[in-house]
Amino acid sequence: MVGGTSSMTSTEYEKLTRLLVRRIAERSPVTTTRLEHNVVLPGRASAHQIDVLWEFTVQSGHAHRVIFECRRKSRSLEQNDALAFKGVVEEVGYDSIPTTGVIVHLTGFQLGARKIADTYGLIILEMRTPSDKDVSGRVMEIHISMTGRVPVIRDIGMDVSVLLSDALSGPVLNRALEIEEPGGRRVSVMDLLQDSELHPMAEPPTPLHRVTRRFDPPVVLTVSGRPAAEVRSISATVGEELTDPFDCTVGGRERLAWMVKNALGGKRAWFTHDGEVRVTES
Repeated sequence: MVGGTSSMTSTEYEKLTRLLVRRIAERSPVTTTRLEHNVVLPGRASAHQIDVLWEFTVQSGHAHRVIFECRRKSRSLEQNDALAFKGVVEEVGYDSIPTTGVIVHLTGFQLGARKIADTYGLIILEMRTPSDKDVSGRVMEIHISMTGRVPVIRDIGMDVSVLLSDALSGPVLNRALEIEEPGGRRVSVMDLLQDSELHPMAEPPTPLHRVTRRFDPPVVLTVSGRPAAEVRSISATVGEELTDPFDCTVGGRERLAWMVKNALGGKRAWFTHDGEVRVTES
């Protein structure tokens, strides 16, 4: 099944139909009870070979059956094709669970086939590898290029009036630094230094510049919640820097494997090689 649908054998095309029906079933609010390829069902007068059989129950508990006739031919579907399959649906659906007939083919149908389908409730699906015409005018891929903008705080300096512990004697992470206000509320030193210093996103990045916050009277500086010193001021270089550009592409024609189109209504289901399914109205 690696090649296009036009190069498949009839059996490969039938098995592909079963595969895509399974993908649809997994995303449907029904409970599948049977999904098989090449099944023989008893009919009112005789037994009939069915290419793909799907039986399921809906949320109310009622059972339903869908039978698929797979036609891998380059010619358009004709009235006699639809009439013959209509007879099969009526045969195997006689005195049985409600049965819907679906004809799956590569492309095209004649007016007579459409009239039969409309009259007797048959569904005609075109299933094939998408052509250039199928994807014309559709967004197949999105290219994303972005550059990150990150705040920078470096070269922190402090005017210490009293040391309260040895918490500042070793390496200290910036995010561990807080000041304790007279009322007991703690404020991140990072937030304090950045407050009102960075440009809005609609403006260019903020250039690096020196910022000083002074405290009178001195405040307690803590490291991971541990009092470290009383400080009269804290200074740092504050601004923004751009990260390296990041580029990625989402989608792409090569990801698209198959298309299933309702030949009468126009709605389409698009299947990717990795199992995704997308439905569009046309």
